Order: sequence, then structure tokens, then C-alpha cells
Amino acid sequence: MFKRLMILGIAAVVFVLGANYLLVYTLNKERERQDRTYWRAYTAIEQFGEHPDAVTELQAKASLDEARQRGLARMRVKILQNYLDDLEHCYQGDRDACKKAITDMNEAIRVPAERK
Repeated sequence: MFKRLMILGIAAVVFVLGANYLLVYTLNKERERQDRTYWRAYTAIEQFGEHPDAVTELQAKASLDEARQRGLARMRVKILQNYLDDLEHCYQGDRDACKKAITDMNEAIRVPAERK
């Protein structure tokens, strides 16, 4: 009887640990995918910020749209969208938007690091 309980207990522990591993593995893969998508869009927006012209602006917008299509989290899309909008307003001559773009950039850098 004791032997059967031990075997059942060990099987249950192995099952729980295996299920936990699969869940954590899946969540980590999704986080990595989200991070790659986020940083790809962030880099495109940064390039627009360094070299503001029509080509880099279109690339930044296309990258942000691609991130939305790939299922990037809404919070992250909103942060990147705010950053891009403030950069656009800044280059149109709005001084307040220039200051806000700097805080948006800092927030965009900080947010993914806080989630880990």
C-alpha cells in the first residue's frame, strides 16, 4: 500500500512540475516575442528621432503598425505611439512636445525592464 502511494505521489509531483515547466516555457517565449517586436518598433522610432525625414517617419509608422498586427500589448503600443506623436509634434515646432518626447523616451526604455 505504501509503495503504491509513493509511486502515485511521485507521479503527481512529476506531472505538476512538468505542467509548470511547460507553462513557464510558453510564457517566456511569448515575453521574448513581445520584447523583440517592441524593440524593433522602438528602434525605428529612434531612427526617426535621430534623422527626421519622410522616409524614417514612414518606417517608424510602418514598424508601429506591424507591432500592432503582431499582437504587441496595448500598453506598449500606447507608449510607443505617444513617443512617436510627440516626436512628430516636436519637429513641427512645438517646444512642449520636445520636452514630453524626452520623458516618453525614458518611459519607453523603462517599461520593458520593469516587467522582468
